Amino acid sequence: MNQNYDRDKLWEFPADICFKVMATNRDGIHLEVLDVVQRHAEHEQEPTSQMSRNGNYISLSFNIRVDSKEQVDALYKDVFTVDGVKMTL
Repeated sequence: MNQNYDRDKLWEFPADICFKVMATNRDGIHLEVLDVVQRHAEHEQEPTSQMSRNGNYISLSFNIRVDSKEQVDALYKDVFTVDGVKMTL
């Protein structure tokens, strides 16, 4: 299935989104990811987190406000500089 879409036409800014990060579970990773998110976006509450079944991975969810696609792109790019980040949604 080919999904051709223009993100600029799908999103209206400013927008409230749920930004999720999946990472290797290690001491301090949630603080490192939080630091990146705080540099790029407003968020009203602490992120929620969930450990994987065996405790090897952690999922962090942030409810954030974004103002442009450039801001979103910068956030996604910057969060991958954190050692252990595996995936974002």
